[in-house]
Amino acid sequence: MRKHRLSFLAFTALVVPSLAAALASCGDGNVTGSGASAGTSSGGSGGQGGQGGGGQGGQGGDLFGDSGTNGCTPGEACGDGGVCTSGGVCCTQDKACGTACCGDAEVCSFQQCVVPGTTCIDATECPAGSYCEYALGEPGGMPDGGAGGSCQGGVTPATGKCLPQPPECAPGMEPGPNDPITCLAKCEYKPPVGQFEPVLKYAWGNPAAANTQDSVMMAPVVIQLDDDTCDGVVDERDIPEIVFLTFQTNKYNENGTLHAISIVNGQIVEKWTANAGATSQNHPGRSIAAGNIDGVPGNEIVVCTIDGRARAYTATGAELWLSGPGTCFMSSLADLDQDGDVEVVVESQILDGKTGATVATFDPANTSNVVVSDMDADGKLDIVTGRRIYKADGTLLVDSSLVASFPAVGDLDKDGIPEVIGIYNSNHELRIWRVDPNEPGGFKVVRTGIDINGTLNPALCPTNSTGYTQGGGPPTVADFNGDGTPDVAMAGGVGYAVFDGKKLMAPAIPNAETLLWIRQTQDCSSASTGSSVFDFEGDGKAEVVYADEKMIHVYAGTDGTVLYETCNTNGTLYEYPLVADVDNDGQADIVVVSNSYSSFTCADGSKTAGVRIFGDKNGNWVRTRRVWNQHGYHVTNVEEDGTIPTVEQPNYKQPKLNNFRQNVQPSGEFSAPDLVATVFPICGGPTYGLIARVRNIGEASVPAGVNIGFYLDDPANGGVPLPGSPVMTTKVLYPAEAEDVTLPLPMPPAGVLDGSKKIFVIVDDQSPPHAWHECRTDNNVAQGSGVCEGGPN
Repeated sequence: MRKHRLSFLAFTALVVPSLAAALASCGDGNVTGSGASAGTSSGGSGGQGGQGGGGQGGQGGDLFGDSGTNGCTPGEACGDGGVCTSGGVCCTQDKACGTACCGDAEVCSFQQCVVPGTTCIDATECPAGSYCEYALGEPGGMPDGGAGGSCQGGVTPATGKCLPQPPECAPGMEPGPNDPITCLAKCEYKPPVGQFEPVLKYAWGNPAAANTQDSVMMAPVVIQLDDDTCDGVVDERDIPEIVFLTFQTNKYNENGTLHAISIVNGQIVEKWTANAGATSQNHPGRSIAAGNIDGVPGNEIVVCTIDGRARAYTATGAELWLSGPGTCFMSSLADLDQDGDVEVVVESQILDGKTGATVATFDPANTSNVVVSDMDADGKLDIVTGRRIYKADGTLLVDSSLVASFPAVGDLDKDGIPEVIGIYNSNHELRIWRVDPNEPGGFKVVRTGIDINGTLNPALCPTNSTGYTQGGGPPTVADFNGDGTPDVAMAGGVGYAVFDGKKLMAPAIPNAETLLWIRQTQDCSSASTGSSVFDFEGDGKAEVVYADEKMIHVYAGTDGTVLYETCNTNGTLYEYPLVADVDNDGQADIVVVSNSYSSFTCADGSKTAGVRIFGDKNGNWVRTRRVWNQHGYHVTNVEEDGTIPTVEQPNYKQPKLNNFRQNVQPSGEFSAPDLVATVFPICGGPTYGLIARVRNIGEASVPAGVNIGFYLDDPANGGVPLPGSPVMTTKVLYPAEAEDVTLPLPMPPAGVLDGSKKIFVIVDDQSPPHAWHECRTDNNVAQGSGVCEGGPN
């Protein structure tokens, strides 16, 4: 799959007068200087200098007789329908640019005359330092144009032309609201801290469905499966799918049905379902993984079967392969030998990602699940269980002899060698160890005997329950208290506990004093659920997201203060809520599952079932990735488009990471969109109308559905909406991108065609509620004219 590498500075304010302004390609965005002296013009590439002055190549722009030494007044009309540039040069309106006139083959971008480059579908097809300008291409297919909200073939992708990226504004040199845009200013929105207000955004599943068939009791994954943007590729610009397994009645260990759902135009759409039938049924209580495992563009999903096999599905829900017998429980995807081919790692087996054939086998010991990480800092991946570490080929590296499961990885003392954080579930005990070639056996035990119940009494669970005698689910590693050191958290039968990372690594501190905080919860049935964390407010302190048998909880990472709770009925196994941007709106979302087969109910007697997605009421949660691809997710294990890296970077060595089961903000977590517009008439066609070219000059994307208002005269002074206004944008606008929003006016009101009344366009008209915030709104109003050259249309 192609990778987008669009710089956050890749924006433009392109001046193009009409929809038919796609120009012939003449290189990859050559820039020619604007002539500052009277009587000069910009030259294009490989031609003659412009009239009145020397240019480097290209025929100069049109000049009128009263320009040059005769002079004209900047901004005023001149010649025969021309306009005077800021350099005192008279040009036709479509060629005026900064101080000069652009050549015939040039367009004006950020007050610079540039020659458009080659045709592109996206920025990956442009040279370094360039982006794809869609206003210079063909519109192609509409986003979400196919059945079920995805392109199903036969759609021509939108195209553009490569243009050079504009410069970043120097400090103090940012243009004002009414100044020409010559550079782009930093664009950030920093949400207020302490206003945590989750709301339900979307829900799939019916608690009252027959046979409780919408019950979910496993951690879903978030992955890109189809081409929502109709650009011919499946990548991080598309809207991801949420993939999960369901079961009926209380049969959470047999005959699971795989579902792929997505958010299309603000609604949940079920893309497909898959059921294996009688042959090696899918296990609905075991974890799945997703990513590109076969080297062919597109992502696949790996599930476990009730007889321990692994089964791979294509992005459309068709079976790709079924492995031989094994012990599949929680699969992980990785390129173990760094050869460009992905392996599927399950308990006791390494499988070929393309075929499912067994590459190697190993003994997981104590039925522990596995994760993958470089554990001895040699640059190569290892297979990690709670007790043992294996090399990439399945041979044993070290055996700690500690009974433990549910491994997580983090460098708690930040010395470059990570710790294995495991759970001895039978004794509700936290155990930590690491590779150390200087110790006997090649390992060192850091901690054992830490009771994860802390100060809570196991008798909070019934004496005949799992939670009374056992406890401890998959750990999470994150900096909970903002001290710069990762901490460790996990759920048990009676509580959710966080342990201070610094104290865990200090041998002189007793086990009991390593506890940072603990909160009472209820998971007596399995006592093995997991959790995830995320810094929702971007303040450097992670919040906990956890669901037990009756509630979903969000805790402040520093002290466990309850930030949010709501009913969520769940029989519980090993699942956990996760955090990802599932609707591609630039905001983090919480994804939580539930089921209605058990006796647990909400306070009003109701139940929940299926998948629910929560977001912030005020759109204040910061950005995050659009992927969470496996139970052992740790950011560096997968690219945002689903690509499994050939050489995975150690999470614990990356800036702002050193975490496990925590999603993160991409660079520029406070980056925000900034929408501006220009308006011009549609002339010479069968129907008159107006076009608002809406461009995002910010640093983050903005979803489709932005209201664009068209007004006759200034609405602040009594101007009225034009018929058919407002009109919505129809595509996600990434940094630098633009969309032409059209308002047909077959019978224009008086004053439009003759210019006696001005046309005003307002971006985000009426400011309806939405999840995104612009970094500035003082540039949301644009003014123009409806006059066509040569008189009324």
